[in-house]
Amino acid sequence: MDCSRLEYIKNVNDDGDVWAYEGYLIGSYFRLNFKKNEARGVDNHAFNLPKGSVIILSQKRPESERYLTHVVELVNEGSEDKPQWKTDTWGIFRWVKVHWIADFTNPSRIPLDKKEMRAEWGLFDTKAKLLSSPRLMSQWGSIYKLREHLGEVFN
Repeated sequence: MDCSRLEYIKNVNDDGDVWAYEGYLIGSYFRLNFKKNEARGVDNHAFNLPKGSVIILSQKRPESERYLTHVVELVNEGSEDKPQWKTDTWGIFRWVKVHWIADFTNPSRIPLDKKEMRAEWGLFDTKAKLLSSPRLMSQWGSIYKLREHLGEVFN
């Protein structure tokens, strides 16, 4: 997989003991949800993520660590998706296309976030975080080194 356009990482979770977005294969499309939180600016954040942005999805299983489970690309501008938003908690979304997905039948082969990213994220919210953040760059030195490493992880 070409990781030269990886820009963000985003926390996702599902209820209970299931993987979020597990049923989507490479090349399929789905609505990537953001938890509504006007005080934290989630609405504005989701709206302003640029079309074409490539995002790693990271999710935590109950009583487990965080895993890197998907690589997706935003396929619309925020202005194209916003008219479909709803006012409920998970009504904010952006349409994405799947470029890579973990093998959920073998969880031991799913990359661990902490091991592969070499960063302790602390508490996640539903905003997408830049991979070029100071926290990650203190571990990797450059976004190019991180992307090169992730290219090996996702191939």
